[in-house]
Amino acid sequence: MNSRARQLPLDIKLRDDATFANYVGDAPEHLHSAGNFVYVWGEQGSGRTHLLQAACHRAWQTQQPAMYLSGLQQYEPEILQDLESRALICLDDVQSVTGDREWELGLFHLINGVRDNGNRLIVSADTPAGNLSIILEDLRSRLLSAVSVETSRLSDEQKLIVLQQRARNRGFDLSEDVGRFILSRTDRNMGSLIKMLGKLEVETLAHQKKLTIPFVKQTLHL
Repeated sequence: MNSRARQLPLDIKLRDDATFANYVGDAPEHLHSAGNFVYVWGEQGSGRTHLLQAACHRAWQTQQPAMYLSGLQQYEPEILQDLESRALICLDDVQSVTGDREWELGLFHLINGVRDNGNRLIVSADTPAGNLSIILEDLRSRLLSAVSVETSRLSDEQKLIVLQQRARNRGFDLSEDVGRFILSRTDRNMGSLIKMLGKLEVETLAHQKKLTIPFVKQTLHL
């Protein structure tokens, strides 16, 4: 057995700001009413991780044991053993391990174990369950049986709110004017916007400058 197989990634720390109160959109309402097996999907940067971590925060607030796992491809599927006893298990980006027969078996057995124990499982991916590349038809059937919750499709106004929240959490200000300029000149895909915000954070710290439209133009070559 690989030495990584049973090592739980206890160093995965939930973001303090990943709460339902901070999520922009109506996906939390759908998640709350979705039952014990939920499939959350949406494009990169659309808030899937935020939703799963918020669910774990909520569980811990009520003294329920919860586990959030990401980067699944770094581990062996044995890491899933015995997790079904937890009140809530959240697995992020399961598309990274589908197509691997051993991982698919692990997921299949976890789904069954969680159901038998009456606990809750939330998995996320970047595409609807029917579009995943899956070897085991039994796993495909299980995932298709989950309640599907799509991350919220945000308007430009909502994207601006998200960017401003992320900027504040990273220690700098994104004014409304600068935010609107960015949205009018760059790719509106949330994944691209979050990456762009990270670049601006690095550059503002490196040059000790405020985030202004001229600075954004220079940094992003707009």
